[in-house]
Amino acid sequence: MAVVNGLVMVEGLPGSGRSTTARGIASWLADQQVEVEHWAEGRVDHPVDHPVGAEQVVVLETADLLALAAESPAMSQALLRAAEQHGDVWLVRQERHPDLPLALVERIVDAARGTRVPADVSTALVADRWERFGATLPRGVHVWESVLLRSPDADVVARLVEAVRPHAPALVYLDHERDAASTRQGQRRGQELAVVEALDLPTLVLPVGDGRWDDHESAVRDFVADHLGLGDRPGLTESEQVA
Repeated sequence: MAVVNGLVMVEGLPGSGRSTTARGIASWLADQQVEVEHWAEGRVDHPVDHPVGAEQVVVLETADLLALAAESPAMSQALLRAAEQHGDVWLVRQERHPDLPLALVERIVDAARGTRVPADVSTALVADRWERFGATLPRGVHVWESVLLRSPDADVVARLVEAVRPHAPALVYLDHERDAASTRQGQRRGQELAVVEALDLPTLVLPVGDGRWDDHESAVRDFVADHLGLGDRPGLTESEQVA
């Protein structure tokens, strides 16, 4: 396996081919003897996706926290040691407190059902996961899909990009123009393209509404190869060499 490190993120509207493209990038890199991991959307072990739930972060309102703490002295001590206050809510990160009794964990999860997670808390949790990944040294190329543009806030997205800057991130945005700007999807497309344009990030914005998937696949491979410095590597066919 070649020693190549990097991060390739694939974004676009639903139905634009994100999953297919991400799988294709990973498969092609593997064929080039590059160590690669494709992190599909929704993987519970994803390093940055789903900070609430998949990472076992439970959000409690103050009244629920106090009610649980009042159930028993032992429960109170364990719960208050684990709880972190964030504004008007409390977080319990189960992965940081593996010694929490199972009965208490079940009560915490049950009490948290229906709790609204404030936007600033959700943003902070997401940013924390991105920053922790940025501080690691994972081997190979990581291919992510549908995790960067969850927020319409350009500043939030820029913060995420900066968090993973040590991993040489690049973005492939699949631009499907089928939806008019007056539709919800069309409005979302406009918002995402505006955010993408503002990012300081190697980016390929690829129109995909014409159905020419062979051409799209070739363009994506050329972009990824160029970004990762693979263009002159032995083993690439002539058609796969980056111009």
